Amino acid sequence: MLWVVPSDQIYKDTLKKLRDRADFHRESLEFAVSRRIEIWEKDEIFRITPNQMRTNLNILLLKLASTNRESREQLKFFRDSGGNIVQHFPPEDEPDRHKELKVRISNLDMLSENEATGEYLIKTSLGNLAKLYEPPVILDEGHKATSRLARETIEGFNASVIVELSATPPKGANILTRVSGKELLIEHMIKLPMNISNSDQKSWKDCLSQAKDKREQLGKIAVEHYRKTEKVIRPIVLVQVERTGKDQRDQKYVHSEDVKEHLMERLGVPEAAIKIKTSEKDDIEGIDLLDDGCPVEWIITKAALQEGWDCPFAYILVSLNNTGSLTSMTQLVGRVLRQPYIERTNFTELNESYVFCMKRRAKDIAREVKKSLEKEGYEGDLMSVVDSSDGSAKQKDTREAQMREVYRRFYKKFEGRVYLPRFALKEGRDYAALDYYRHLISRINVAKFDYDTVDWDLLDLLAKAKDSIYTITIDQDIQRVEEREIISSETDEQVVAWLVANLSFDYFSFKQLREVVESIVERLVKANRKLKGSLSLIKFELRQRISGFIDRETDRITHESFDKLFKEKKLCFYLECVDARFEIPPRVEVRSKQKKLVRDDNEQIQRSLFDYVPDDFNEYEKAIALYLDSCPQVLWWYRNLVGPDQFSIQGYRRPRIYPDFVVQQGKAEKPISSVLVVESKGKHLQGNPDTNYKRSIAKYFSEIGHEVPWQELAEDFRDSTFRVQVVDEGEYGDQTWRDDLKKLLEASV
Repeated sequence: MLWVVPSDQIYKDTLKKLRDRADFHRESLEFAVSRRIEIWEKDEIFRITPNQMRTNLNILLLKLASTNRESREQLKFFRDSGGNIVQHFPPEDEPDRHKELKVRISNLDMLSENEATGEYLIKTSLGNLAKLYEPPVILDEGHKATSRLARETIEGFNASVIVELSATPPKGANILTRVSGKELLIEHMIKLPMNISNSDQKSWKDCLSQAKDKREQLGKIAVEHYRKTEKVIRPIVLVQVERTGKDQRDQKYVHSEDVKEHLMERLGVPEAAIKIKTSEKDDIEGIDLLDDGCPVEWIITKAALQEGWDCPFAYILVSLNNTGSLTSMTQLVGRVLRQPYIERTNFTELNESYVFCMKRRAKDIAREVKKSLEKEGYEGDLMSVVDSSDGSAKQKDTREAQMREVYRRFYKKFEGRVYLPRFALKEGRDYAALDYYRHLISRINVAKFDYDTVDWDLLDLLAKAKDSIYTITIDQDIQRVEEREIISSETDEQVVAWLVANLSFDYFSFKQLREVVESIVERLVKANRKLKGSLSLIKFELRQRISGFIDRETDRITHESFDKLFKEKKLCFYLECVDARFEIPPRVEVRSKQKKLVRDDNEQIQRSLFDYVPDDFNEYEKAIALYLDSCPQVLWWYRNLVGPDQFSIQGYRRPRIYPDFVVQQGKAEKPISSVLVVESKGKHLQGNPDTNYKRSIAKYFSEIGHEVPWQELAEDFRDSTFRVQVVDEGEYGDQTWRDDLKKLLEASV
């Protein structure tokens, strides 16, 4: 018998069950055939003898990929081999018997087949062995073997019968028997009803916090269950993330390592309790999750648990992924449905399953799962089992752009280097680059925060602190439970501790954050006694508001400190301080697939500092670039990008400012002592807080850079002028910014 499975996980589970003589499946087989059963893997089957074939039920377990004739594994399966397999075929020196066998079984693979010379020799391969005995084939997850190649390969085994096991048989399939979701429920095999919540949380971290609260609640009930039954239940949370690959970690998607770090550092989950399961990393390999001493409580995955894996201790699914396929979500939900010990407990909560979803509507998921439960058991269709999405996106093709030699010659006293200033701080006789943390954050005293501005009305939020819960079970409509108050057993003191641990301000100590949180909480509770003892119900909103308060007060105080340094003339430009200057790199990597920037008349640009500029600007930026290129007051212009290797200005807020353009002014094709830094802002950004902040920093920069002593760097630049200008697109066409920029350039010349 060939037992064909689609994935590594199903292969491991099936092998374990079939080889366990105490397992129900193995016992059922032995009872049915009343003879010895041998379970073989592909690397062992070469030892099988004809006598074993006659007297035993021999089950060869295979993965579908290993029988696919276009895969690399196929070479092993159909390769001529030795061992006891040769005993199943005629001796090599009897070509007539080989010919006779070939006539009887026409699809046998041959090493030699020559009618003229009478040479006939059959391959002694595992593939031919299967064809020779015409075995029954058990095709697990048969809905996966729908491709032409897969079907032809399986039919090529000369199977006496093919029995498919599938939760989603295709339309028109010859269904022999079906097990419905209702039967599974009656047999106490699944945990229903399922409670699906799309709690109104804006952050995946908050969704994890809710899941942790639920897990702790179930854990306490499980302890009580153990006292009464001496049966261990350790509730496990499955977390579905968006990325798992080594090179895929960024801020756009939720990565498995991000989740693990947050669980450990912010939610206090021990590292031993967290495992990651992907196609690259399998932390649960070889671990018995049902063992009493197993510490695992959290399993993080993307798709590797969607099929062929189940653990009855898995109670909670947290979906942080915007799953595109409706049925793939059903498949994930199926991982938390199996009932421990196949028996109901005396605790309702331990007979149910739970789903927290971030990016899918709970009612939609409930409808999908209910349909699957009632029609197909709890398995849904899925086109891929292994998490194969861990590859990095292809890198964009780039090319090198070099600084034009015609401009480098003007800076021969700097060995051809072009420097731009950054804010420096005078400390006695020494100078240092302005450091946000050292020179600004270190001056903050959180006791001086303006706590009088904390006048938040949170009663409405307290009244709305409820989850929208949907429950589903067999033969009933989806039910929306009347909004339930969020379950939490946290005291106000625990909420304060949680807030302190989950505020993302690494530059403040826990002591400082605790002072802020306690001051705010004390003020809120004093203003409204109804909040006392109920902070856990609004802790996510409270954290968001406290974060905004800290951001606002931090910016206010750092601005005051920055302005004080400026007024005390401690802020300056000093290019001999290496950290306080930026060197424009002589060569940069740019996109080569973008067409080259040209003027409106298709003539080549003339004044770019670099010999190649890709045309990847937005419309407004492109207009400025082309204007600068045509302006006689410009010697060269440089398009500055965003990144650690680009020119930036540190202001009194943490994020650096990356101006769009740097302009060296000139006259008679020679540089003059004036450099203009341009930050462009479109109409939609006019007047917003970020633009106003950049405009204020530009004013500081220009005032400090009015006359900058370059010391001994070069006599030609002893009194260079540096200015930053925020250029608005304007309300009336594009004339406003052109006129403003023209005036700036002409004034210096």
